[in-house]
Amino acid sequence: MPSAKSLVFLLAASFASFSTLGGCAAEADDEEVDDHEEEPAAQVNDELRSAVSCKERTDTAYRGGTPYSIQVIHVGGKPTTKTTGHAFLKMQAAANADGVRLSLTSGFRTLAEQKHLYNCYTSRSCNSGNLAARPGYSNHQSGLAVDVSTSSWLTRNASRFGFVRTVSKEAWHYEYRGKDPGGPCTRGTSTAAAVGSDTAPSDGSEGTTAPSEATPTAGGLTWVAPAQDSTLGNGFVVKTRATRAGIVKVVYSQGTYDFGTSTKASDDFALGYTFQFMGDKTLTAKGYDANGTLVALDNVDFTLMP
Repeated sequence: MPSAKSLVFLLAASFASFSTLGGCAAEADDEEVDDHEEEPAAQVNDELRSAVSCKERTDTAYRGGTPYSIQVIHVGGKPTTKTTGHAFLKMQAAANADGVRLSLTSGFRTLAEQKHLYNCYTSRSCNSGNLAARPGYSNHQSGLAVDVSTSSWLTRNASRFGFVRTVSKEAWHYEYRGKDPGGPCTRGTSTAAAVGSDTAPSDGSEGTTAPSEATPTAGGLTWVAPAQDSTLGNGFVVKTRATRAGIVKVVYSQGTYDFGTSTKASDDFALGYTFQFMGDKTLTAKGYDANGTLVALDNVDFTLMP
């Protein structure tokens, strides 16, 4: 029969072994379930919710600890890949048509950001000590994962647009599994592919570009103000000049948010507008003929300063 000292030693050794195994399991869980987050609040401001900046930057993504390069844009103020951002805009446009306001609440995460969250998790000193995957292993570092404001519409329709829910305990966490469907950051493509609000499916079909009566190549309009890659102060007049006949109306938008319409063809379809949010922006001008058919399109990138 073992002595009391032996029993104490065996129990201590067993506990240490159990703790070590538990630590490995928790570490593996970090990689499986990704980061635990509280459900984020939806962005309700339409201008910010659908704001787009096509100004690309090269960043380093990670999948299973392996780094690779990606190109990042911004949608709704959040960094995403162009492919994921365009897909979200298609889904957002369809939700808009059904009276639902979806917003991105988180997108691509850099290595530095993940290191900060992981330190918060291990030190319990910030971010409520929420679970965070080891740097290089978070789904948000892959360029595929996004957090989206939750709704019953999202639950029913996300898969139509290629978004798959990948963390069972997080109803807001999705990854995009598909090709680039086209959007405002697509250059030299067809109008149908580049304007999400005019092509999003509304009949329960797959989230692909719907056919339309007119799918002209991008063009037919040329931005006068702002000029490409310019830097401007707020409260200016946007203008586009028609370079094809028959355009009677221009609708100005950023992302899926139409912020104004002009029929002033003799004044380059001028429209005064004051933005609520500063920074890099991409605006889209959509030209319509007298029958209300979308016949022309052009985009412009610029930076808005206070």
